Amino acid sequence: MRRKSNLVPLAQISAVMCNYARPNNARACVRQLRKLGIEEIIVWNNKAAPIPEATYNLNYPVNIGPLGKYLAGLGTKKSYILVADDDHLILEPGLEALRRWVRRYPLVGQNGAVFYPPFDYYGKKFHYRSDWIKTPHRVDMVQPNMGMMLKTDLYRRISLHWAWKSRSLFRRSPGLFSTDLEANCAAWELSGEYPVVVPANGLGFCHLPDEAPEKALSAQTGIKEAKTRVIKWLLARGWRPIRYRQGKLSNQL
Repeated sequence: MRRKSNLVPLAQISAVMCNYARPNNARACVRQLRKLGIEEIIVWNNKAAPIPEATYNLNYPVNIGPLGKYLAGLGTKKSYILVADDDHLILEPGLEALRRWVRRYPLVGQNGAVFYPPFDYYGKKFHYRSDWIKTPHRVDMVQPNMGMMLKTDLYRRISLHWAWKSRSLFRRSPGLFSTDLEANCAAWELSGEYPVVVPANGLGFCHLPDEAPEKALSAQTGIKEAKTRVIKWLLARGWRPIRYRQGKLSNQL
């Protein structure tokens, strides 16, 4: 039996999430975080009504997509950031796994992927998830939709990283956003370690029915092609996925 003393104390954690087109889901997620014992929950509202159960609501007049997750916690005094999403509930085994392994690895999550060379399409990747792996797995990209955790110091440094300059690729694509690739590239370079998907020893997350499937980022036309451009942009500037081999890259931007 694993010792609870190895876990990051709940009082040291600030949870952050975005709220846009799934108000009922967002409320359910905030309530679940409170039920799990998270004392500080900060919600970035992308032109959306505030969540009453949140500790703090940051209201923004326009939709900046998932970028709000990487801005909401900049002012916290807590030592760790838990990044949540409004399409999955984080369950106790999942939170315990994140609280345990974040002491060992700079950035941990319950869902992540390794990209296949020659890195010429965002969809060419293999996913690892906390409910079936038995040991931690290094990945190129942890996705925060099922929960992601890191130290606040790294979170703040990620927000200032050069990887966010890739947003220039989206100037002519309103409604399309990319954040996971940039955040993971930044964490990799700043920490010197790849992100890690960690085992929950059980079901660590629960998918919620989508209130607005047509608004989901994954449903937007051209999103995978747009993220492919981000991959190539990051590669051209020094990001190195786990399966990278010198001279084996696809055409870069």
